[in-house]
Amino acid sequence: MKYKRVLLVFPDYKGGHFGALRPPAGLGYIAETLKENNIEYDIVDMAAGASQADLDNRLAVFRPDLIGISMMTFMYKRSYEIIRHIKQTIPSADIIAGGPHISTLREKVLEECPELDYGAVLEGEQTILELCSGEAPSSIKGLIHRSGAEIIFNGERAFSEDLDVIPFPRFEKFPIAKYVTEEIGIVSSRGCPHGCIYCPVKAAIGRKWRKRSSGSIMSEIRYWYDRGYRQFSMLDDNFTFDRQRVVDICGSLKSGGLQGIELNCNNGVRADKVDYELLKLMKAAGFAYLAFGVEGGNDRILKNINKGVKMEAIEKAIKDALDLGFKVTLFFIVGSPGETMADIRDSINLALKYPVFDARFYNLIPFPQSRLYDWVRENDYFLVDSEDYLNNCSQWSYSPVFETPELNKKDREEALRLVRDVRKKIRYNSMNRSLAGKLGPASSLAAKIYVNDWVQDKLMKSGALRRNLKKAFMRVSN
Repeated sequence: MKYKRVLLVFPDYKGGHFGALRPPAGLGYIAETLKENNIEYDIVDMAAGASQADLDNRLAVFRPDLIGISMMTFMYKRSYEIIRHIKQTIPSADIIAGGPHISTLREKVLEECPELDYGAVLEGEQTILELCSGEAPSSIKGLIHRSGAEIIFNGERAFSEDLDVIPFPRFEKFPIAKYVTEEIGIVSSRGCPHGCIYCPVKAAIGRKWRKRSSGSIMSEIRYWYDRGYRQFSMLDDNFTFDRQRVVDICGSLKSGGLQGIELNCNNGVRADKVDYELLKLMKAAGFAYLAFGVEGGNDRILKNINKGVKMEAIEKAIKDALDLGFKVTLFFIVGSPGETMADIRDSINLALKYPVFDARFYNLIPFPQSRLYDWVRENDYFLVDSEDYLNNCSQWSYSPVFETPELNKKDREEALRLVRDVRKKIRYNSMNRSLAGKLGPASSLAAKIYVNDWVQDKLMKSGALRRNLKKAFMRVSN
């Protein structure tokens, strides 16, 4: 065994919009794979509050010979800083990075960060296992490595077809009490076969959709249920892609005796992959919250972004879900190719048409390896250099990174300010509705406090505040 002690690091993202909502599933899968193969590991989750001093302490005490770090593109330069610090602190150890940033930009990451020894592209479980076992780096598929001054990518590894054989995360060494929510995230499938132009899907997660069985998913839910957890979130984008699998999961949930369970599809589902009967089964099985990836307010914009779904199907899904009592959130993007202010108002009108729980309007960010990125670059529409915006801007940012003939920089800034106010209105209305029967006239004041920017920021970063607010709400409800 070449590497016997692996320290897994999740970076902090200082200045980000969220705290660590839940344990990082990607590192959870890596940790479980290492444990199952008798490779000692430990965790430092800086997003959950571990400081650089905490990291230094773990490096000194644990003495890893390999450090694995998960990287997002947002604030990737901060990850580079952490990698440099680790290499200076323990130069004898090698460092491997995985996650969306590596999977999307690949060799470029090792060029920009010379302290990085390896990169793992796409699914990393088998890649890191082969590296630890001592196989020659040049023979490991999915690995980026150095050979002298040369940086070499060995080519993509074939995707794991049977996801049930990959052990699900148990987060045994993660600081699970420090995450913002008491929710366990479940990855029920991998990959996305759809071709939305803004998504770097092929480079980041792969187009081939693969599923875990209902039995595998139920084993994971049962594991956490027996440990006292009742709230679960499906993290993948395509939970409802296979209708029969969802039916099977719902049947198992209903017959499993899991009292008080709540399941959510926070990451968004496609409207054309649900119907009334399926939603009815999901509601009866304990699903309470659905988010729909709407993206645009009319069929022309949906066609421009290659969404592959029509407004008729989207509106039907929204109506069905609301009729069945789901909390519903709608996701939109602002600034698509060809989109005008009139089109954005179509999105706003759709969001205001229904009594939804929330509507999120995201600043459209062109990611490398997406058709949108190529289109913006070819037409010279960028307002800022990609190195700057990929590090500093997120979908929550209100600073446009490109413009189009239909929507210039000033128009985009106005649109992003407008949808921000619309979201506040929708969230206010939602909270006011839920409290009106319990607080009477005071519900309006409570709703205004809830949507306050400062309060929302604290709720997204403080688990204690969220739990106390939840308890207070339950007392009012009873």
